[in-house]
Amino acid sequence: MKLFLAIRQWFYTVFSFCCFLCLAVELTVAGFFILTIGGSTEEHKKKYHRLLQRRTRFVISHIPGTTFSYKNPVGETFEKPAVIISNHQSHLDLAAIMMLTPNLVILTKDWVWHNPFYGIIIRYADYLPVSDMEQMLPKLSALVEKGYSVMVFPEGTRSPNCKIQRFHRGAFYLAEQLKLDILPVFIDGFGKVLPKTSFHLHPGEMTLEVMPRVAHDDPSQGDYREKARKLHRVYLEKKR
Repeated sequence: MKLFLAIRQWFYTVFSFCCFLCLAVELTVAGFFILTIGGSTEEHKKKYHRLLQRRTRFVISHIPGTTFSYKNPVGETFEKPAVIISNHQSHLDLAAIMMLTPNLVILTKDWVWHNPFYGIIIRYADYLPVSDMEQMLPKLSALVEKGYSVMVFPEGTRSPNCKIQRFHRGAFYLAEQLKLDILPVFIDGFGKVLPKTSFHLHPGEMTLEVMPRVAHDDPSQGDYREKARKLHRVYLEKKR
């Protein structure tokens, strides 16, 4: 029985990795034709973002041996730009966030932006490295004017044990500077399917839940430091 489970786990991992490579090639080629050959117009950028949303939705919904549940009890449409935040458990988290809306710019670590496998996809999508948020403010402001939301993982890195880590304040400062609501998203189970310390996929259940917005002009929420503390407590309670 243990041998069967080990073989199944190995098969799931190899199969998913091959699918990931095919997807990376497809999105790179599509980006070349849509944005490099076709021209980096706003219409073409939107087309590319819609393609990203469709492909990542398919990937997350079809990981072998897993089930995926999407919860949106607040009826969020993602039409109004916001700073989207989420806890961070796995490499799969990025794809899960990308499936929410095509109108999305994700702030990534520098190594992700330069990754040889999917870095070019990140750059085609106008995702930005998070290393210098102050310098990015004008560009982010312009993207928000076009209807894009900005996504940041406030923990800064994947949790090795799926517990909620300390929240950095950058996402909340960004929301304050851009006068945007904060839109919390909670993920669960992704770190068990693909743990930070493992290269193998594991069977399991994954859940993504959209939580209520925090209005940028709500005086009861305090400044960006207080919002960071309050929302960190919200995530700690969700994880219990």
